[in-house]
Amino acid sequence: MGRRRVSCCCVWLVFTSLQFAKVLRIFEHTDPWPKLANADCGYQQSYLRPPMSSPKKRILYQGLLASPASWARVGRGLLAALIELGADVQAISSRGFRFDPSFPLPEGLRVVSVGDALHDSEPDIGIGFLHPPYLDRLLGRCKYNLFAWEADRVPPGWIDQLRHGTVITLVPSQFTRQSLIDSGLEPERVAVLHYGFDARFVKPRCPPSQGPFTFLSVAAPHWRKGVRELCQAYRSAFTHQDEVLLHIKTTYDPADSRRRHPFEISSWQNLFAECGLSDASAPTVKLDLATLTDAQQMEIYQSAHVHVAATWGESFGLAILESLASGMPVIATGWSGHTEFVPFNADLVPYELRPGGDALYELAAGARVAVPDVPALAARMRWHFEHPAESAQQGRLGQAAVSHLTWQNAARGLLRLIDDC
Repeated sequence: MGRRRVSCCCVWLVFTSLQFAKVLRIFEHTDPWPKLANADCGYQQSYLRPPMSSPKKRILYQGLLASPASWARVGRGLLAALIELGADVQAISSRGFRFDPSFPLPEGLRVVSVGDALHDSEPDIGIGFLHPPYLDRLLGRCKYNLFAWEADRVPPGWIDQLRHGTVITLVPSQFTRQSLIDSGLEPERVAVLHYGFDARFVKPRCPPSQGPFTFLSVAAPHWRKGVRELCQAYRSAFTHQDEVLLHIKTTYDPADSRRRHPFEISSWQNLFAECGLSDASAPTVKLDLATLTDAQQMEIYQSAHVHVAATWGESFGLAILESLASGMPVIATGWSGHTEFVPFNADLVPYELRPGGDALYELAAGARVAVPDVPALAARMRWHFEHPAESAQQGRLGQAAVSHLTWQNAARGLLRLIDDC
């Protein structure tokens, strides 16, 4: 009788331990930040951050950080989340596109020199966001590199550089992973680590209640961003008699640069004139040339009703995600990385695949991009203008659909990945 009682207790303890482990696994893979309702502005996110045990590995990040460029924003978002999770992380802040040494970096980030990073020993983990030809500069016993590319093939010379310079290449979408595999990189050498939005900067959605119906586009003055197709569609869909506004948020005008690259437009004003937006009968356009902090960038999503991304291709689409996370609906080209999280097929515009050519930042033989269909883009813009209530509802549903794509969850995924190294 005593042996049966002991056996039953052992079975009960084993069963209980297995159930507890199962619960832990469920919580590990579930976004633990609950959604709360806001009485004034509708759907809102509220986030409760659970504590995390301190990782043992020393992490060194290398890449552009002090800049408004999107890849610098990726680095800041990931590092801020790693710091908040208790990771032992340092950074070498590189110079690069629109570098500004006064640009604010994540609170608590230790910025070091190469000598300081190697003072005691080489870091356990090196994480870079480096151009493949510069991967020989990446430090760390185990080396990972973030990689973004907007077409379906990459420059052929990059494959060997990624293969020999890293343990794993980290990409933000299955689209970019497949582009690397199709270009010759082994599948086991590339992993998906999605980008995120910073939940601290998400505010209750209160779109403008007065004034024009506003379309927002966050875009560099590059052909690949589809700025010409955007302007053509806007001009086709509306006139000066429609109470609408196209707000283009960008960081610079190529007309002010000493040198213009082939992937850049000549100037914003030339583009507006080409597309008929300088005519007296044209709808209103607001060009916003500004360098914003990450918090300020999130604030602009409150100033518009719909985000339009007429892009020819995105590795991920950070501004697209941030718009959705802010509760704003998005119209976008129906191809490349952002289609993996944009929830509504009706707002994914048809396109034509064309050679990327010199619209890409580097020439890549056989690389294609997707140019959106202008009449279809114009029709979706007109639909949102004529159906504001349904448009706002799509924004609320889109916000719920991307609530898991936070920098916190991206950082957790990264820590799980490097734990195997």
